[in-house]
Amino acid sequence: MISTLKTLIKSRPLQAGLVLFSIFIFSYQSVSAQSALSLSVSPTIFDMSANPTQNWTSFVRVINPNPYEIRVYANVVNFAPQGELGQGKFVPLIEEESKGKTIAEWIDVTADEIVIPPEQTIEVPFIVNVPEDAPPGGHFAALLIGTKPPKEDKQTQVITSQIVTTLLFLRVTGDIDESGNIRSFRTTKKILEQPQATFELRFENTGNVHILPQGEIRITNMWGQERGVIPINRSSLYGNVLPDSVRKYDFTWTGEWSPSDVGRYTAIASLAYGEDGRKFSSSEVTFWVIPWKILLSVLLVLVGFGLLFTWAVKLYIKKMLLMAGVSQNLGAKPLVSVKTKRRVSVVAPIEEGMLDLREQWQETSSLRERVSTLTSFVGTYKVFFGVVFLVILFITLIFAYIQSASVSERAYDVTFDGLSEEVKISSEDVKYQELKEQSVYDASTEPDLSLPKIQIVNRSGVSGLAADLRLKLESDGYQVIGIENDLGSAEKNTVIVYDPELSEEALVLSQKVYGALLSAFSDETDSEALITIYVGEDLQNAVQ
Repeated sequence: MISTLKTLIKSRPLQAGLVLFSIFIFSYQSVSAQSALSLSVSPTIFDMSANPTQNWTSFVRVINPNPYEIRVYANVVNFAPQGELGQGKFVPLIEEESKGKTIAEWIDVTADEIVIPPEQTIEVPFIVNVPEDAPPGGHFAALLIGTKPPKEDKQTQVITSQIVTTLLFLRVTGDIDESGNIRSFRTTKKILEQPQATFELRFENTGNVHILPQGEIRITNMWGQERGVIPINRSSLYGNVLPDSVRKYDFTWTGEWSPSDVGRYTAIASLAYGEDGRKFSSSEVTFWVIPWKILLSVLLVLVGFGLLFTWAVKLYIKKMLLMAGVSQNLGAKPLVSVKTKRRVSVVAPIEEGMLDLREQWQETSSLRERVSTLTSFVGTYKVFFGVVFLVILFITLIFAYIQSASVSERAYDVTFDGLSEEVKISSEDVKYQELKEQSVYDASTEPDLSLPKIQIVNRSGVSGLAADLRLKLESDGYQVIGIENDLGSAEKNTVIVYDPELSEEALVLSQKVYGALLSAFSDETDSEALITIYVGEDLQNAVQ
């Protein structure tokens, strides 16, 4: 091959260059294919219970999604918590020191070298032999499955070593101690300008077995109205807390802005845990939402209104005194009574004005004259009418504030921090789970794969409308891939935005959504949903 290539280079250098380039490209693709090695296992965690002397048998699936064969090797190590964010560390097995008391010594992986064909899955069996003197409580290990080059292969290879992990949580029966508490619960800031708070909750496991705290953080405003519910471990997002360790949970809550929600907020964390008997732990924290710029403007308006109202009252009293025959000296002298003094009622100035208007009204006959009379009357008593208007406006604003503060639920979003990827849920997701448990719709309906996928966005400002619509559509066979809020929106009409190729499907959907408006739009994003429903306030009346 080498001599042939030399001859080719001398006789035909161009063709030789192409051959060398092809070899380079082929080698690069081979290296890239090897460097793109991927591997996965299922399940990623085993949570099991066993008695001393009991044997527990299972297997883990190792998946090779690569287009080539790979060899993997299994190894068992002990697992221990590290830090407060759920990380762990692998503790190598040292039999001389552990003396048979750790779970890694009880696990027997029957396979040594495991060959997985291209794009295939192989089951790797293992056995957990619990000894008679196994300490009661929790024991934790990790089954490491990784790739490595064979020692006997002397050829030069480019192989990416990768390792995947399956965790094994074993609960040995006996003297089990399930105990824990909320060690701390706080917000990163006590005073906020917007309803957006970050909570830090630290849960301590003081027992000898792993526990899974589950519950919620419920947020209320100063009027006792609910403004957010943060579910904790309802879907095991954070996982277990190992013995003698502290687990920190971070959440970011963003509420819908409303002037009536300014003030003091209370957040109560309530957690339950334990398999032998449910135990509870709770903690409370307060914070303030004070948009000082807006409050300063409101304060200035109130001060101005107070000064104006005080001035108007003094002017009204002065008018009453003059009608009573009492003159007020503008200097430092006291009030002086005159002989024509008479008693008047509190509404006497108003009665005098009405009499004056009636006399002028009787003297007019045409419409033009009466309009002129009214205009002149308002101009004469402009201060009185101005104050009355401001009082009515002030009372209207007070009632509007009370009505806004009495709204029982508002939209909000929750972000779960500290996970491998960002997880975000909305108040519609929480409401959907609540409604699903008590829904009259058939929740067992299988989705019709021929129907387009749907995304629902709540723009009505009314909490729960998107969740209720999702349940209805799912009972009709539609697949809803997500619901979310558009905080701060208050759209009147419900609109269905669809791909132009789905005009017939969108028309049928509009009839199911109480005659919602239709809008064709070609979306270039990577979203799975071909139809998006923007929920408006009109859906509230239709649902009710």
